[in-house]
Amino acid sequence: MSDTPTPEVGPKDQTEQIIVQSLARLDGVALGIALGMLGGLVILVATGFLVWKGGDVIGPNLGLLSQFFPGYEVSALGGLVGFFYGFISGFCLGWLTAFLRNFAVAVYIHILKLRSSMAAVNDSIDR
Repeated sequence: MSDTPTPEVGPKDQTEQIIVQSLARLDGVALGIALGMLGGLVILVATGFLVWKGGDVIGPNLGLLSQFFPGYEVSALGGLVGFFYGFISGFCLGWLTAFLRNFAVAVYIHILKLRSSMAAVNDSIDR
């Protein structure tokens, strides 16, 4: 162990750390996989529940997903097809969300840097 004390983190350092963490880039693949798994599992579980519940007419409202997901039906096999489509849809949504958020943050940072450099130029002209 070292006898050197750890430096105290001041308010300015904490503020800077919070700003850097809030502007950190999102990983599009990770967010896509997370939302894809969530979307796929929601469709799989909903389909599985309706198949387990049974009845004369099984899930007419959920069956409307076949309009958007070819091959989907409210059945055990249809649940797996729905999981695939839900995963692909969720992945695309997650990746696009991360991309657009990263793009917006990059534009915002670029504007801040541009304003800062313009302020520096104006200060030097005023002198």
